[in-house]
Amino acid sequence: MDNKLTASTINFKKPAVVGFLVFVIVLLLGSFIFWQRYRILSEERNREMIGIIQVIENNISQPLKSSYSAALSQALLIGDDGQIFDFEAKAPQLLEANPNLDAIQLVPKGIITHVYPLEENRAALNYDILADETRNEEAFRAIEKRRMYFAGPFQLKQGGLAVVGRLPVFIDNEFWGFSAVIIKFENLLEQAGFNELSRGDYQFQFSKYDPETGKENFYLEGDISSNAYSENILFTDGNWKVYVAPKNQYAPFLSLLPLAGLIVFLAIWLGHLMKKLLKRPEKLEAVVEAQNLELYNSNLRFRKIFNQAAVGMARMDTRTGKFIETNKRFRDLSGYSEEEITKLNYKQLSHPNDNEENGILMQKLLQGEIREYSLEKRALKKDGSIYWVKLTVSPLWQPGDEPTSHISIIEDITKNKEAELQLNKSYKMLVDQNKRLVNFSYIISHDLRSHSSNIQSILDLYEISELQEDRDNYIELLSKVTANLNQTLQHLNEVVSIQNNPDLKKEPLKLVDFVKKTIEHLEIRIKEKQAKIFIDIPREAEINFNSAYLESVLLNFISNSLRYSDENRNPEINIKATQREADKWSLEISDNGIGIDLERNKEKLFGMYKTFTDRQDSRGIGLFITKHQVEAMGGEIEVESTPGYGTTFKVNFQ
Repeated sequence: MDNKLTASTINFKKPAVVGFLVFVIVLLLGSFIFWQRYRILSEERNREMIGIIQVIENNISQPLKSSYSAALSQALLIGDDGQIFDFEAKAPQLLEANPNLDAIQLVPKGIITHVYPLEENRAALNYDILADETRNEEAFRAIEKRRMYFAGPFQLKQGGLAVVGRLPVFIDNEFWGFSAVIIKFENLLEQAGFNELSRGDYQFQFSKYDPETGKENFYLEGDISSNAYSENILFTDGNWKVYVAPKNQYAPFLSLLPLAGLIVFLAIWLGHLMKKLLKRPEKLEAVVEAQNLELYNSNLRFRKIFNQAAVGMARMDTRTGKFIETNKRFRDLSGYSEEEITKLNYKQLSHPNDNEENGILMQKLLQGEIREYSLEKRALKKDGSIYWVKLTVSPLWQPGDEPTSHISIIEDITKNKEAELQLNKSYKMLVDQNKRLVNFSYIISHDLRSHSSNIQSILDLYEISELQEDRDNYIELLSKVTANLNQTLQHLNEVVSIQNNPDLKKEPLKLVDFVKKTIEHLEIRIKEKQAKIFIDIPREAEINFNSAYLESVLLNFISNSLRYSDENRNPEINIKATQREADKWSLEISDNGIGIDLERNKEKLFGMYKTFTDRQDSRGIGLFITKHQVEAMGGEIEVESTPGYGTTFKVNFQ
């Protein structure tokens, strides 16, 4: 008994030792908290720098992509024989359509022969790029890779620092020269956002490795290359680097100095307090009560933070996945009351397609392979609507213990995710537009060359003909050819109008009203054909579409069903609308006409001037225009057809 008393009272006889130990422990714990907070601030700053780099990359990528389109358009001014057509007329239009450019050039055999604007760039005329050993390395690289390459920044012959993008042009696999664009360096920096971003907490540097010496050249004031916090990214089209670094490297540390002072103060105070308490054991019970009160207040503060947090929080039963308790923010996000949500598990609030990944990560958490995890997933509200969340899961059991419950932090990222999806959609639209541009250039090249060849042939025959009767016949033929040329130009103009107006006004339209209006418009032809029209469209079928386009689409499909009907039976046309999703509809137009051999014609079905019958009134332009109108509104067309039995066109509206 005496030994126990001695052991239990030894610490009270040395309060200074106990106070010092408390000081050391609190100081170590505070140092750990300080280090963790410093790491968080440093990581946040690094993420911010990465975000800034991504913004700069996106800002630079846009003018580079636009420059590529401008260079490609300029290259179309070069004929198959290498001659340059209408540069003086087209160059101002190209520059006006691409305000990010400062000048454009055509450089046959490496020699600048055409430039716009001319006056401020006259000094560059007749300059041989390939002969200049100080500048030709990047030009030869563009020829070798057969793709556009951005050289510079360097001083231009006409003065000023600029970046030059050179697109090599090949005719019959032989190098013809370059289609070049010029962006002044200060304009590139302005478009990239350097001027605006440099006003904040970061400094920037723009550099490029010299292709001959391998030396890295810097173009902005200041030296940050040795800064350990810098980030850089490589632009492959121009072999440039952009650096970003904080203006004050020690800002996170300096911002935590008050915390460090507080930690030292708390360590000293608690050590002194413990020493004082051990000296006054009679007041220990009062101190314990005070500490219990502080613990109670801390718990109240925790409950307040839990319930008023700006993000959703939930404590979950790890084994069953049921909600034990949730905060107000999460209940507002999900739409459930506190009573309702405790009867559910997380799978009932998750999108079915996103449960698999969540389940795999939860198994790893249960097996001790990971201590926490985060993922982005779709969640379901009480009303069935979908929203995106960032889910972070942390266990409330210690390693080695039996799993009990965990904390889930749910952050609503719907707006960011929708912006990301919209960006991907814009990128896909850009790719599709580029594909259509290439196809359109092929069409122009083929059709206009065909008409011009016919005109030239007729004029040649006219010149060598000596009989007036033959000459009159040639004049008549010339009139027909020019009429066909005019019709082709009208068709091409209509296609360009569709492709250049992707943002045409959309409005809610009742499908059944437009179908009936189209049938009334075709009433005479329907009676002539003795056709039967069957309509199965719910009154609530409503789509967001351009009204003029919808009239054109319906008129093309229904008139085609009448035009290509089978002579051995009366036409029957079925028009049906079905609902694919909550607010998305599909329209099917089926007929019993002559049909289309899709095995032979599917790939060219919607091609311009592609016909599949011997009828004289077939022009091959209707389906081409209809497809572009539907796609311009974000929809798509499907087709099923059997020769001799009929055709079904299905339009999926967005």
